[in-house]
Amino acid sequence: MRTTRIFTSAVLAGGLALTSLSAVSVATPVAGAASLPKCPMSTLNNVTAPVQISFWEAMSRANETEIESLANAFNASQSKVHVNVVQQGGYDVTWSKWQAGLTTGQLPAMAMIGDTNQQGIVDSRSILPVQACENATNFSTKTFLPRIMSYWKINGVQQGLPFNVSAPILYYNKQAFTKAGIASAPATLPQLIVAANKLKASGQGGMGLKLDPWHMEAWLATSNQLFVNNNNGRSGRASSAAFNNATGLNIFTQLNALVKSGAASTNPATGSSAYDNLLGIGGGKFSMTIDTSAALGTISGILGSGQYPNVTLGVAPFPTLTTSPKGAIQAGGAALYISNKVPAVQQAAAWQFMSWLDSAANQAAWSIATGYVPIRTDAASQSSVQQYWAANPAYQVAYNMLKAGPTTPATSGAAIGPYDQVRAAINTAEVSMYTAGVKPKAAINAAANSVTSILKGYNSRVG
Repeated sequence: MRTTRIFTSAVLAGGLALTSLSAVSVATPVAGAASLPKCPMSTLNNVTAPVQISFWEAMSRANETEIESLANAFNASQSKVHVNVVQQGGYDVTWSKWQAGLTTGQLPAMAMIGDTNQQGIVDSRSILPVQACENATNFSTKTFLPRIMSYWKINGVQQGLPFNVSAPILYYNKQAFTKAGIASAPATLPQLIVAANKLKASGQGGMGLKLDPWHMEAWLATSNQLFVNNNNGRSGRASSAAFNNATGLNIFTQLNALVKSGAASTNPATGSSAYDNLLGIGGGKFSMTIDTSAALGTISGILGSGQYPNVTLGVAPFPTLTTSPKGAIQAGGAALYISNKVPAVQQAAAWQFMSWLDSAANQAAWSIATGYVPIRTDAASQSSVQQYWAANPAYQVAYNMLKAGPTTPATSGAAIGPYDQVRAAINTAEVSMYTAGVKPKAAINAAANSVTSILKGYNSRVG
């Protein structure tokens, strides 16, 4: 979802639940760069045996295997640090265990935390911002995609180091499009609605519309419109909704028209029906859908098995509101964080490992093995990636989206503490249009009021 968006064959039996972001008791957000804590890299200078650190990661199946392979390669490459990988079963579980560890004291040296939990982990005051270690080691981020880095930055400080990054993209069945006389994938939401109706009218199946508020945030970002105030929570804690404007109303109005026309069928973003939109393409019920680019590898593998001869997978950029959007897509996925609750030498060891993971060579290898976006230009330009993209052009789509366009507070995405509650409020408003006949303007205003109330409640608890 920006919350967990990993589609593996395991989800054929069920979906993933949204994270429950409970507020933790703290005083204020982490301060700006001027008051950064020190990164204790010198503690590694005199170690005589490998420093053992735990790394909580949230991948599964093939992606988990690749994480373990990278960790093994790192352990073999040097003698000061030994990484013990601990698979936690997804972003939600990892975040829940981190929250529990704040009480029990059982925290790892580093963890992979989902994008929507960034404000929560900052508010917990349990991390060493990676900016401190970047500064201490002269770690260069000049080749990193600016908009990816900007997502994991609050109050001007890089809080986590992005690693596995994705974006929403359009999946479609090329065979169905050809039969319906549609020459190319829709580039805008209005074009998508036209295509969905044409597909349905031709008997090919319309659109599977996942009820995922992440998509609304993407439409706002590509329009360079804020989701919440205070520069999307980047310059100060978000305290009110900002999406109940003309752009937000336009999004709600068009989605309502799409569903009311019968050209799109909805399914929830969680639970056993969470991937009906994707499975529906294989079964011929739908001809297109929007979902995370992180699902591409698994989808390609399933379709390549020969089970679905009537499907030829097409992938296209997220359809924006207009043909000339003023904004750009924001990043999703997860970042790596350093715990400040472990000994200093473990903090230093964690930085050594995570900075190694984000090298150009390792980001290239990770992208090819998993389908995640290479987060730096010198990783994307490596011959291995270029050759892979030439043979599999769909894998370059999300990268191009995240590289193009401006980096602004709107396109950097929102930093929100109670993200699950906020997303639930958006979802409730959308469902009220589709099932209860609530008008789009009333629905979006209700969502905005609810979100503002949720944010104020959270802020009152964290101070």
